[in-house]
Amino acid sequence: MMNHLFKYSIEGRKPIELIYLNNSGDISYRLVIIRKINLHNVLVYDLQKQQVRTFNIDGILSVAKPTRQRGAINA
Repeated sequence: MMNHLFKYSIEGRKPIELIYLNNSGDISYRLVIIRKINLHNVLVYDLQKQQVRTFNIDGILSVAKPTRQRGAINA
């Protein structure tokens, strides 16, 4: 499922939601557009921070199509 959503984001340049656990044990929500995937990492454009970031694939806890759009919640 994760690879399917990564492909969806790369090919369509569409955002997806990530729940990420970093090396310090902090969990964060990210709205990103996937740029590139390799064996251990994923290169993304973080829409909130407005910068390119790299995440360890092992730290990605959850991936989904966005449920929130610009401050609104879809019902």
